[in-house]
Amino acid sequence: MQKIVVDIYGADSGPAVVLGGVAKAIKQEKIFPILVGDSALITESMTAFGIADSQYEIIHTTDYITNNEPATVIFGGRDESTIALSYKRLKEDDDTIAFLSAGPTGALLVGSICRLGLLPRLKTPLLCSALPCADENLITLLDCGAVIDCTANDLVRFAKMGSVFSKCYCGIENPRVGLMSVGREDAKGSRLTIEAFSKLKGLDINFIGNIEGSDMVSGYADVVVADGFLGNVLLKNTEAAGKKAIEIIESLDVLSADTMDIIKTALLSKFDFNSRGAATFLGTKKPVVKMHGCANEDTVVASIEQILRLSKNDFSTELEKALLA
Repeated sequence: MQKIVVDIYGADSGPAVVLGGVAKAIKQEKIFPILVGDSALITESMTAFGIADSQYEIIHTTDYITNNEPATVIFGGRDESTIALSYKRLKEDDDTIAFLSAGPTGALLVGSICRLGLLPRLKTPLLCSALPCADENLITLLDCGAVIDCTANDLVRFAKMGSVFSKCYCGIENPRVGLMSVGREDAKGSRLTIEAFSKLKGLDINFIGNIEGSDMVSGYADVVVADGFLGNVLLKNTEAAGKKAIEIIESLDVLSADTMDIIKTALLSKFDFNSRGAATFLGTKKPVVKMHGCANEDTVVASIEQILRLSKNDFSTELEKALLA
């Protein structure tokens, strides 16, 4: 059984969805969770889900950081918060493989630096998401909002790390890495992307050159590299497009119910982000996986499966090798 530290707070719908998802994962014999939060609430919920107390561990606290607080509160004075206690256990216990939370992105990012630690040559982690596209593969997008002001060398690191993630998580042996720009021509882009392009050409990865916005859904690239500002816009736009497509289909009254169900099922198989896991901080000494605030039980189960796949493929070791190359 793999040990995963789980912060029970942060989901918009409350701890119940997190605990429900964890219970499903336990029943599938996937993990031994270390649940961080109110012990009475955890015990009551897990008992209701039919989970014995021998199937999990509790780190008790009632303090958790909210989205309304500055990320810097994790630096000090909140040692009993769920995020701080989770990082402490993750760092000190060699048997724990990852940390899963729906808590504030900023606090998780800052906490990963000051309470867990990063891989060599990194000053900050980046945020990575696996998104659906037109073909059967997933697109790895990074950075999704952690590193807003980037240098060309940052984008080079993103490309290396994204290539490893795509291989370990998406199962793509030689992922095609594209640099997001305003066109596929080599000379197009900002000063940042033009400088990064010249550096990326010399890397030992499958760099296919510049790509453009439409390639987010075309399947032309397996890894999309962008600064955190642009990456976050691309992420939110892709998610919104999928949701809107489903809403449009649901509003039509010219198709039969059976046809509507077929179309909706096809769209949901591509754009149901809650069943596709969560974003991953890349560069932390152990994986830290961040769920959406709107996470449900399916999100939790998918995120746990994501963590287990990365662990099986020795992701952290492979990532460190790539960064040192």
